[in-house]
Amino acid sequence: MVKYTSRSRSFLKKEEYEMLLRSGLNLLAEDRGHVGFLKRLIPKGTIGLKANCLAAWNPTLIPIVKALAGILTEAVGVDDNNIVLWERTSRELKRAGHELNASAFGRRCLGTDANGVGYDDDFQSSGNVNSLVTRILTRMVDHSINLPILKDHSIAGLSAGLKNMYGAIHNPNKYHAGNCSPSAAHINNLNTIRDKHRLTIIDAVRVQYDRGPGFDKKYLTYFDGIILSSDPVAADRVALEVLENLRRENGLPSLAEAGRPVRYLAEAEKLGLGKAKLKDIDLRVSYIDGNGAEKSGELF
Repeated sequence: MVKYTSRSRSFLKKEEYEMLLRSGLNLLAEDRGHVGFLKRLIPKGTIGLKANCLAAWNPTLIPIVKALAGILTEAVGVDDNNIVLWERTSRELKRAGHELNASAFGRRCLGTDANGVGYDDDFQSSGNVNSLVTRILTRMVDHSINLPILKDHSIAGLSAGLKNMYGAIHNPNKYHAGNCSPSAAHINNLNTIRDKHRLTIIDAVRVQYDRGPGFDKKYLTYFDGIILSSDPVAADRVALEVLENLRRENGLPSLAEAGRPVRYLAEAEKLGLGKAKLKDIDLRVSYIDGNGAEKSGELF
């Protein structure tokens, strides 16, 4: 996890996200350089970036997408047209300010509802989940990077990486019972979603720690961090710790005490998707200032 310690604006610029991303990727590479790490993680092919634009007030932002696309182009050598920013609908992407592009030139940006896309013909199943997966994942891309926003969720408790993949299936409305457990885990265990996942990058610069996923200014704060992991469950577990800490700091009960326990992480661990216990996660924290100077630190 990387936190930014020198800013005075509500949003970060592309160059600031780039510093955070490079720092975080270097941590994942155990300080051996992010270029080699990304080349090993993502061999040549088309890379899908799953946006999180359903909540219009706090979507995946243009600066982080541009910063990440630039790093991927530089490190992996992927052509810009082989980077695809996607969401369940093109309308949601456009509303967030992203320029739609389904052409053979430039970085692509489109929703599953775009002409000629849609959902795959064959159902995929895991546990209680039986769904059609977007053709963007099944046919268009070889590798998937998840770009969620950290926020509270009125049903799931935590909305981060695993919850963001509800946008990859045709029937997400069916899988919210039991605080989205075990469904959130099983959605991410669908063959295509599991096999093509490479990296989760959670934007936790602005975090709404209660009354989400809709907007309530009273519960919005600035954590100023991003959480990166090739383990989708570990990324969400650290995000949960951040969310719970923000709730404690502001005098709110835990998500479990509020009737929204986040059980789907333990279920995801049972399925072999990653680590759900904080003690088992190799958590590295870096603080970076506006000049790019870094120092290690604790989570809080």
